[in-house]
Amino acid sequence: MRLSTLDKSLQVIEFLTKRPQGLSLAEISSGLQWPKSTVHHILSTLLPYGYVSQEPETRKYGLGFKFLSVSKIILDNIDVRKIAGRHLRWLHQACGEAVHLAVLRNGSVVYIDKIDRGDGLSLATYVGFATEPHAAAGGKVLLADLSAAEVKAIFGREPLKTYGKKTITSLEELFKELNQIRDQGFAIDDEEYYEGVRCVAAPVRAGSKVVASVSVTGSIFTMTRERIDQEVIDLVKAAAGKISAEMQW
Repeated sequence: MRLSTLDKSLQVIEFLTKRPQGLSLAEISSGLQWPKSTVHHILSTLLPYGYVSQEPETRKYGLGFKFLSVSKIILDNIDVRKIAGRHLRWLHQACGEAVHLAVLRNGSVVYIDKIDRGDGLSLATYVGFATEPHAAAGGKVLLADLSAAEVKAIFGREPLKTYGKKTITSLEELFKELNQIRDQGFAIDDEEYYEGVRCVAAPVRAGSKVVASVSVTGSIFTMTRERIDQEVIDLVKAAAGKISAEMQW
């Protein structure tokens, strides 16, 4: 079956998404195994609209700034993000750590808002960052609202991908963890995604359905287990509860 021009255009965009350093025409052609003329035609179509940019000196292609404006429109129209804003700021001021708001999309945990710590710990996450959900506290909170069949459909077969030194790598382990999260109403990532980093997350609900997660992330030196137990869990659950109370359903 021949691919349509639109389908090919989307594949070029996806290919560039995974290579933010930029690629030459030859590299894109080789990577997608398409003729240079086909790739050049697609790039030439996307360039005037700002979806693709070209660096004048290296002549390499990358994603254009148009995606920033499009993503802003999408994010600004997500109700949970609008509602959560002031509560995320309150949580950030209360704990002094990085704060995230995340949703589950197509089997990935996607961060739709973030407030950085401002000093010290620097995280690679950003608004729009997506990753597998099993190693992140926010992701585990979202998985805990799914059925076993839905979770299996996301991960397929074992083992699960390893990120940090304590990543859960089997579905059996993950299901035990998800049962505990349902019972206690929060999740902890203790160096499961990043070494030296801990995170606490709680669910945001619209009615009975979990629609997002709120999390606090910090280094193991500022996010001690004692502080988590005595302070952070309550703060995260309080923020998630306030957002949930304002959600419309």
